[in-house]
Amino acid sequence: MKTRILIVDDEPSASDYLRLLLEQEGYDVRATANGVEALIALETNRFEMVISDIRMPQMDGLELLTHLKQRWPDLPVIVLTANEGIEDIVQAIHLGALNYLVKPSSPAVVSESVKKALRVRPGSGVAPPVVSELVGESPAIVDVRHRVVMAARSDVHVIITGDTGTGKELVSRAIHAYSALVEGPFVAHNCALSPPELFESEFFGHRRGSFTGAERDHRGLLSEADGGVLFLDELETMLPAHQAKMLRVIDDGEVRAVGSEKSRRVSVRFLAATNRDPHTMIEERTLREDLYYRLRGIEISLPTLSQRLEDIPLLAHHFAGEDTAGFTSDALDTLVKADWPGNVRQLRNVVQGAKAAAGDGKIGAGHLSLQASSWVSRAASEGATASGLPRGMTLRELERRAIKQALEDCDGNRTRAANMLDIDRSTLRRKMIEFEIT
Repeated sequence: MKTRILIVDDEPSASDYLRLLLEQEGYDVRATANGVEALIALETNRFEMVISDIRMPQMDGLELLTHLKQRWPDLPVIVLTANEGIEDIVQAIHLGALNYLVKPSSPAVVSESVKKALRVRPGSGVAPPVVSELVGESPAIVDVRHRVVMAARSDVHVIITGDTGTGKELVSRAIHAYSALVEGPFVAHNCALSPPELFESEFFGHRRGSFTGAERDHRGLLSEADGGVLFLDELETMLPAHQAKMLRVIDDGEVRAVGSEKSRRVSVRFLAATNRDPHTMIEERTLREDLYYRLRGIEISLPTLSQRLEDIPLLAHHFAGEDTAGFTSDALDTLVKADWPGNVRQLRNVVQGAKAAAGDGKIGAGHLSLQASSWVSRAASEGATASGLPRGMTLRELERRAIKQALEDCDGNRTRAANMLDIDRSTLRRKMIEFEIT
């Protein structure tokens, strides 16, 4: 029996386009002109999917979506919108829509969106998400888990914001693990590590001999992620010109390798992360507004550890593992009262270090290495002001000296230096370039 799809759109040309296209794909399609007609059709017929416009008379798509999720909560819904309808899209996703299509979408984009939505409907074999990796019971982290579940059940692109160490890549991997694309690849890339001159080759690939040093074909990140997810970390470091090229890929799904005369189509879900406020970056013109809105099908903002202090004991036991003797009450009290500029990543490092120091015994306050780094002590000994900064030294210079000292203390080992400073290794590399530290 053919899969039945209901189209809801008051524009006959748009409705006819989708109906003819999907009928050619082998679906049994019926079209209605508004939400009221759609509800009547659903009461008297069986449909496996609804594709609905948002802006319609009598009953708009958002009101229809609310009724659908109350009456038929498992029915997959794709919404249709014009380019300027991004706020409607966000609201539709929050109401339960699986995906959206921008009018007019190409036949390939429509076909792929419908296939993906049908794969995640109940009975498709996709397990319901249980996001156990995101430990904690604070309202902030419960909200994050809710959004991860919503993102996993959807097919839209996602932007993840949060300070360094809050778990942005963990969230992206959880979304992929519980989504319909779980069998597809998960490709993670830190944009801060991309030399600008190699952007085309790194993302789009290249053909052997296309430039000096191209001794073999290279697929590129977009081809590697075809059929799955591409996670772009530190999005704020991507040049605006390169953002424009990524926007083109998101819109038309085509990539052309350097040195190739042919383009190929890819199907990639984008998850992007940044530790800066996107709206500030848009004002600074370091982030394209149109790219931000393309990626912001769902936005997940991760709380700092100071915003979820009640989760620290749970996180500490989680990082210590089941083979530990536990923590003394003084140790847990110390952890809760400590400052955590490095957030969850810093807490994990401290707990794992304390576990090694405690051996087979309980982890006590004395096992916790929470003292400031050696460079802080040295800077303070040079005569700090009441603000805590050495006299006559700017914050930028203090940051530069901190990085240099950490590298010296770690004999140039960047991984150890990054851990000492409670920052990502990629952030350390970017700072070294910025401050011209070799």
